[in-house]
This record gives sequence, structure tokens and C-alpha cells, in this order.
Amino acid sequence: MKKTFFYFFFILFTSNVFANKDLLESQPEIIFNYDKIKQKQDSFSLQFDFNKAVLMMEKEEYKKAIEIFKQTSTAIKIPSFLNIAIAYYKMGEIENAKLYFNNIYNYKKAIYQNTFSYMSTCYYLYQIRKDSRYLDIIIDIAKKHKNLTEHSKRMLADTLILLKDYEKALQVLNKMKFPLDLKKALLYLKLKDYVQAEKYLKLAKESSYNKSRFDKILWIMVYRDLKANELEKLMDNIDLINKRKNSFKANLELPLELFFNKDKYSAKEYLEFITNFTKKREIDYIFYFAPFVFSDNQEIIYDISKGFIFKSKQNIQSLEKMVEYNAKFIEIIKEDPIIRVNKLKSLINSKSKSYVYYNLALSYAHIYDFHNAYNYFEKAYKLNPGNKLFSVMTLIAAKRIDKKVPDIKYIKSNIKSDQGLYKYFGQALFSLFLEPETKVKEKPLYYEDTIFYTAIEFLKNKKNKKDVSNSVLFEEYNKDPFVYLMKLIQKRKNESNYDYFSRLQDNVPLYINDNFLEGPLVVTRYYIDILKSLGLFYKANLQLKAKNSPSFLRTSALKELYIGNSKKTLEILNSLQKEYDLEDKYTMYLQVAALLDQGRKNEASIQISLIKAVLNDHDADFLTGVQLIQDLKLSSAKQYFKSKYLDSMIDIRLKGLDEFLESL
Repeated sequence: MKKTFFYFFFILFTSNVFANKDLLESQPEIIFNYDKIKQKQDSFSLQFDFNKAVLMMEKEEYKKAIEIFKQTSTAIKIPSFLNIAIAYYKMGEIENAKLYFNNIYNYKKAIYQNTFSYMSTCYYLYQIRKDSRYLDIIIDIAKKHKNLTEHSKRMLADTLILLKDYEKALQVLNKMKFPLDLKKALLYLKLKDYVQAEKYLKLAKESSYNKSRFDKILWIMVYRDLKANELEKLMDNIDLINKRKNSFKANLELPLELFFNKDKYSAKEYLEFITNFTKKREIDYIFYFAPFVFSDNQEIIYDISKGFIFKSKQNIQSLEKMVEYNAKFIEIIKEDPIIRVNKLKSLINSKSKSYVYYNLALSYAHIYDFHNAYNYFEKAYKLNPGNKLFSVMTLIAAKRIDKKVPDIKYIKSNIKSDQGLYKYFGQALFSLFLEPETKVKEKPLYYEDTIFYTAIEFLKNKKNKKDVSNSVLFEEYNKDPFVYLMKLIQKRKNESNYDYFSRLQDNVPLYINDNFLEGPLVVTRYYIDILKSLGLFYKANLQLKAKNSPSFLRTSALKELYIGNSKKTLEILNSLQKEYDLEDKYTMYLQVAALLDQGRKNEASIQISLIKAVLNDHDADFLTGVQLIQDLKLSSAKQYFKSKYLDSMIDIRLKGLDEFLESL
């Protein structure tokens, strides 16, 4: 780090040879030239001695340079003192360096007479003492001087970089005459503007003739491709690195690594997630409102709001028989979702009806185990292919896990046919998620009074960008926790952003929130996303006294991870897995995040391999590919980038990138 700072902040008093503009980017701090010297000092000897000392500094002959600068300081005090201080700094004689830096710092007139030198002094004093007041002084000086030199602008930009104010640093750099393309590219990466980052990385690559620098730029381009999820460009850049593989070392200097990033998304991004559903959240939404089914040959559903719904009128006797037959089942669906899954699974036997498999599948979806959800939806459909609800749920679950369905053509034709059970739901969901051009021929009839029908209509209107603020879903089903939250975040007509966020912050439940912390995971995750969008995640009470339901405990594991207690997270999750045999993606990725947070990278890698093997998960493939790229196993890596990576906890970074940016 020290050597890097030397080239960046090297202050010299030089001849026209060193003032050449072509050298300015690599030697940006050349602030004295022959003409300025001539105005202040007629002694050619002084000019020669100062330039001689500068050359000694470049050759790292610091002691000799110091002796000469001490002589020139009698006439050119501030520049000489600054170079003496830098020389001592480079030799590691920090106390001597501080003596000369403090001489400049305490001479306040230098702020106006030697502005850049004073700013440089403050920068070095910050590096020595890590006291941010020196950076504040640089910012304050810059504000008071409207006509900063190019060097002073760069000093200001680097100060802003140290303060992590990347947006303002970019604004300063964009006003400079000199390109500084690589520095701009890294700042755009920091700001997640991957389009602009790519633009400046290409410019930097085109103008780079140093092999080490060229390799670093190429490596950073791969990192950009990974972050931007631009897989075609990633393949091209991997091929370029592969050709240079034998002497490539950028992966060792800036290693790619996986880490738990609790701040992966900004509050603004979380707000986008809760107001505009992703494809996956739309599917989770449908699974949440979908009804349980209680018959193989009749349309009998259990609506979470209305209770039992029948296609035709039935007498009390038939209802009693059905309830008696499914007495255990009706009690089980009232249980915690994770307990519900285990108990429903225990009811499965060789004589189980198709709807028992369907209900188990729906319960798996509620705990985010979408792979098992797909497996049991498929079993339900195969046992009862005439049930269009079972068929369409099979296809939707497959879409949730990016799985190819072998007999998809047959299932689609079956859904479109005029025969079978749950024709309206089958066609409505098929049009909503799979083939929007397909018209829904069936009428909802007796299902218009169900929450499932209302939820489908709401989602249809939302996807079509219609106003849903006065939706029937909000008016009739506001007591449902998910509906309550969705209604809460709807922006009212003519409501300003200030009033909108004030209302949300005042009304989002922070303490009386039990309904959001246990139950189907889609509700809990939506609630947590709302808290994050408002900056209230760490202020909310995420504890339920006297309650230890497994769904709540899993939420508690998430909370422990975010407050820095990843050891507790692993204890909770390992206990839940042991008792309930959890093998869902959500739980397993929580474990990966906790292991990474503890620095247990090898164990995290093993867990990713387990996820890949058990779930055939594309995100696990992506992370495996990242690890192979780091090891320069590039030909093998390419096969693992099958789809975009969208996990909310585990992120990718270049270790040492901040320091590299500060050194440019």
C-alpha cells in the first residue's frame, strides 16, 4: 500500500521534461514547472538541485533526496517540506514524516498559497493517523476554491473515495480533462452501474500496454459480467483469460470470493421488490392463496377465508362424511407450515388419493421447498390427470425451479381441454403464468367468492399495470396478513413520496407482528423486505415470547445472521434440520451464508455442492462456476453458468478491490 501511495501523491518540482502532459496520468502530481520556478527564483542551481532530488526520490534514494530538499527549503519551503515528509514516510520513519507534515499543516496560509500541497499533507496525515478530520479539511478546501487545478481535483476525488462517497468522486473525475478510465470504471462498479463500468473498462483495456495492468482489467471485466449477470459476455472474457492462463496472476492479486452480504440490495431495491413482484414472488403469491383440496372426483376446496367451497349443493350428511374422512387432515393444516409438512408426509401410503399429494405439495411450497413441491404436484397430476389445478400447479412449480417437464405438451393440451375438474383455475393460471395469449373460456361461477379467485384477479390487474389500490382483495380480505401488508405499501392517489414513506414508517408493525413471523414463508420474507426498504429491519422486534414454532425459529436464525451471530444461526438451523429433515433451498442457503460469515469457506463450498447435488439448483451451479474461475479452471467453469444468479444473501466480490481503487 505504501509503495502505491508514493506514485500517486509524489509531489515534485520539475523541468519541462516531467511536465509533459503525456506523463500526467502516471505522474499526476507534477505541480511545479520551469516557468513557475523562474518567476520565484532566478537561481539555475536551485532548479537543478530540486530536480535532482526529485530524480533521487523516483529511484528511492530517499536519504540523499532529503539532504538536498533541506537545502532548497530555504527558498522553496512548502514544496521541499512536503517532499521531505513523503521521503520519510516512504522509509517508514513516521515520526520524522509527521514533523514535516505538521509544519505544513500548522501553516494555514498554505491553504491559499500552496493549496494542493496542503491538501496532500492532510491526505498523508489521514493515512498516518486515520483521523477523518483531515479528509474533512480537504473537502472544505475544495468547496472554497472554485478553480481547482487538475491535481487538486484528483486529490479531492481520492479523498471522496476514501470516504466511500463514490457518486461525488465520479462527479469530480468527470469534470477533469484526463481520462482516468480504470478509476471511473471501478467507481461505476461500486455504484452498480454495470453498463458504464463496462464502457470504461473497455477504454482502459484499449489504452493499457502493461501486461499486469491488462490482466487486472480483464479480470475485473469478468467480475463485472458476473455481477451484471451477462453470461454471454462472461463466456467471451473467460476465453480471453484462458488464452493468457499460463502467466495470468490477477486472480491471485484480486481473488474472487463468495461472502455473506447483508447489504446486497439497497433500500430502493427492496422497495422495488415489494411494489413490483418478481416472477418468483408472483408464483409464491399464488401458492400462498391456492386452496387445499378434499376430493378426487368432486370440486371441494378449503378456502383460507371462506372455509369449504363446493361446486354444487350438498347435504349436511355428505359434508359430515367428508369431514370425518379427513378429520386428521383438517387438524394438520392448522399447524405450523413445517410441522404440517412432516405430518402430511406421514399420511402418505400406497393408497393415498391424488389430493393428499397435492396438499402436501402445496404445504412444501409454503416452506419454500419447491423441489419437493414439484415432485408431489407431479404425483397428484399423474394420479388424476383430469384435474386441471393439479396439472397447472405442476407446471408452475417447475417454472419456480427452472425445471424442464418431460410431458409438458400433454399437460398443456390437457389444461386447454373442455373436460376435467377445476377448469377455470387451470385455465386462468395457465394464461397468467405460461401462455398469456391463451384465453380463459371457463367462467369462475361459484368461485368468485373465494380468496383464490380474488387473488388471481388482483395479480392479473397488477401485471397489466392497472390500478389495484381499491382491489376487492384489499376490501374483503384485509385481515389476512399478506393482504394487510400488500395494502399497506400501496401508494395512495396524489400521495407525495414524503407522505408515503412517513405513513409506512408510522404504520408498519414493529412489535405486534406475530402473524408475519410464523406461517408461510412468503409472508415473512415480504414483511422483512418491507422493513429493509424502510431501514427498520434492526428496529423491529423479531422475537416471539413463549413461542418456538419451527417457522419462527427459522426466521430467528435469519435475524441472528444479520446481527452478526452466525454461530447461533447454524445452531438453530442444524437443530431444525435434525428434527424436521429440512432440505429446502432457503434453509440450506442460510447455512451457506452463516458459514461464509464465519470464514469457513471450505465447509460453505461443500454445502454449495450438496445443494447442487440434492436440488440440482442453478444458483449453486453459478457459485460453483465462480469458484472454478478463481482457480482458473476455466473450461470446466463455463458449463455452470446456465441462468442468472439472484440469491439475496450470498454475493461475489474481488478481495482487495477497494485498496486497488485507492491506489490508482
